Amino acid sequence: MRTPSLVTASVLGISALLLSACSGGGETTDDGGKRLTLNSIMGGPDWDNVDWQDVERRVQEAIAECMRAEGWEYIPVEQPDGVYEYTPEDELANYKKQGFGIAYWTLYQGTEEFDDPWAGWTDPNTEYVNSLTEAEVTAYYETLYGTQAEQEALQVREVDPETGEEYYVQYGWGAGCQGKAYQEVYGDDPTQTPEYQEAMMQYWDELGERYNSDPRIVELEKKWAQCMKKAGYEYESQEDFWNRGYQAIQERHDEIVPNLYSDPFEGWTDEEINTFFETSTQEEIDALFNKPYDLTPEQRSALEELLQEEIALAVAQFECSKPLNEQMSEIYADIEEKFVLEHEDELRALAAQLSGTK
Repeated sequence: MRTPSLVTASVLGISALLLSACSGGGETTDDGGKRLTLNSIMGGPDWDNVDWQDVERRVQEAIAECMRAEGWEYIPVEQPDGVYEYTPEDELANYKKQGFGIAYWTLYQGTEEFDDPWAGWTDPNTEYVNSLTEAEVTAYYETLYGTQAEQEALQVREVDPETGEEYYVQYGWGAGCQGKAYQEVYGDDPTQTPEYQEAMMQYWDELGERYNSDPRIVELEKKWAQCMKKAGYEYESQEDFWNRGYQAIQERHDEIVPNLYSDPFEGWTDEEINTFFETSTQEEIDALFNKPYDLTPEQRSALEELLQEEIALAVAQFECSKPLNEQMSEIYADIEEKFVLEHEDELRALAAQLSGTK
């Protein structure tokens, strides 16, 4: 079976999240060295020009070695090529078919028309896992992903400052052989701690403000807005688009199908949930999570109309943004480096403090 990988969390402010889309990160300085970034000065890993498929291959090999050392069989898992190969042409084609995926997902999830890069994929370890007893299956997955207690020990309770909602975020690489493998391949990453995220928030926010107010960016945003206006849309900036345009699509979707989403595990105990993942086939897991929604004819018609509007908006946003992305990326890199140099002493001191060195 395919159990979802534990995801490393990164809690970012909205400005930092928006900027990440246009940060190039690979620019070089005049002396041939890479530009300084907040990530680099804080001791974070260099993610430029990474072959992620090769990285995952090394992770899988490390998992297999760890599992064998613990007495289990494990075949390194190869993910579909479509998970890694995604060009700008693919992105545009995706927008032309799915828009932002809001209405499309509700209309086609669980149907043959739904594009799924995992369709037809099977975990090579399924046959071996199915040969184990129930107790062995539990032990197998505890070795692979860590025990429930080990996983919970990595979670930190967070509180949304605006809503007061409580939620849990996992930092680090996870537990069990999978966690050890990611740690081995990715190495120590000081950015994957709640202390780092909290300490850096003020810097991300200030950097975001500088970027958004830079005259060069203001001018490019005007060009983008003019392009969108020609396509029939009125937005002041890309941030305004995501805050209003995208959100409006989501709100209209939710009005058409209110209370659509429900927790498939509502009423289940933690033990029942763990047992389900440990004993279910991939087909059974997919059947639970990817059920087609039971829509009325009126809802389906309204969603299909919304999808066409969503596609038009998504394509316009992509085509107006694409010519400006490289310029914005270069400007962001310039602003970020100057910002880092301005705060260099305090950032290096903070990095040393967070890493436990002096």
